[in-house]
Amino acid sequence: MSSSTAAVLVGAFLVGLGLGAEVDIIAYLVSRYFGLRYFGEIYGLAFGAFLLAGALGPLVMGASFDLTGSYSAPLAALFISTLIAALLMTQLGPYRYQPRQAADREQILAS
Repeated sequence: MSSSTAAVLVGAFLVGLGLGAEVDIIAYLVSRYFGLRYFGEIYGLAFGAFLLAGALGPLVMGASFDLTGSYSAPLAALFISTLIAALLMTQLGPYRYQPRQAADREQILAS
């Protein structure tokens, strides 16, 4: 296997790992901050936004490259957006809905 093939395989693995983690984190955060009553609706909206952004990303990158002849500007914008998102994540505060303990589950099942 050539080094470029290995690099592509490692890159594909890391992209898959990152996308899998994002989808799991969306579900976890929605359940902890909004509860389970409207989980499906809120998760559907959040996941739809995630898919829309994933679909528009390559289009925006391509249009930026066509306009500027470089990927520097869109990559800088994405880097700044990522930093802003990370800063906003630190401001979420404690979970609104805590996970149930085993004793709580047993009481629910017993009734």
